[in-house]
Amino acid sequence: MQLRTLGKTGLLVSELGLGCARIGGIFQQDSADFSRLIASARDAGINFFDTADIYSQGESEALLGRSFRGSRRDVVIASKAGYCLPAQRKLIARIKPLARPVIRLLGLKREKLPAAVRGTVTQDFSPAYLVAAVDASLRRLQTDYLDLLQLHSPPADVVARGDWLLALDGLKQKGKIRHYGVSVDTVEAGLAALEHAGVETLQFRLSLIDREPVPEILPKLVAKNVGGIARECFAGGQLVKSEAELDLSRFVNSPEEQQARALALASCRAQAAERGVSLVSLALDYALNAQGVSVALIGARTPAQLAGILAAKPQDAAPVTLASV
Repeated sequence: MQLRTLGKTGLLVSELGLGCARIGGIFQQDSADFSRLIASARDAGINFFDTADIYSQGESEALLGRSFRGSRRDVVIASKAGYCLPAQRKLIARIKPLARPVIRLLGLKREKLPAAVRGTVTQDFSPAYLVAAVDASLRRLQTDYLDLLQLHSPPADVVARGDWLLALDGLKQKGKIRHYGVSVDTVEAGLAALEHAGVETLQFRLSLIDREPVPEILPKLVAKNVGGIARECFAGGQLVKSEAELDLSRFVNSPEEQQARALALASCRAQAAERGVSLVSLALDYALNAQGVSVALIGARTPAQLAGILAAKPQDAAPVTLASV
């Protein structure tokens, strides 16, 4: 696993990082299995772990905290703040040990839960909220500092106003965070973030079929020496599932969009076959060689899944370019 410098932070991070959105949660396996997954990632040379206070109602952070209790300085932990859990999910967090076996017995699925049970997630990027959120994350992670704090999917106008900058600078001065950045869902929010000198990293979606950041964001990352963190490199599973397993209606709405997406995926599969590599390998190659990307996040639920992804990581293949697929 090669190490790269994360922009102007100076942090040395593994080229692949573990995305921890699905670590924990009442619909997942026992926490010991997640601890084994985290240990497997570390044994494979991964030192960058990307989580958020909202992931699995805070359990993702807590599991990372337990896993790195004796080796905190050997890893780079990035977390996020800005989303607020509804009361229903806060309750679930408290009764999770009791709820897990009941859910397993009944065979309940996350996507089948009624909206009233899930509740509505809101956002708050006020200075007071961000300071309190960081303190809560530090408690769950059992650490006195975050290597990186990221705003979690703020709207472009919130990013542009910069009301949050003073709070994050204050957290840096107190040593509670070493660096801060923004995790964005749109190009507009990304461009707004890059206008603030204090922003040291930018996280964004990037894959063979999600290239919106390429022409506008990536060159600016390089020019400003901002560390790029690519997520959803497998497009939410579209680039790892077979045609038979994939339900495109989960990703795009209209029949026309689904047809266009199917053609794009077919083109990617054809190039992978032409190169004699798997589509997973092609997707990793694209993300790892994208201009300005310091670390590409991968997600896995088991050590076996992680091992399969790492086995597909390209070694010396020619980089996949924008024009080649």
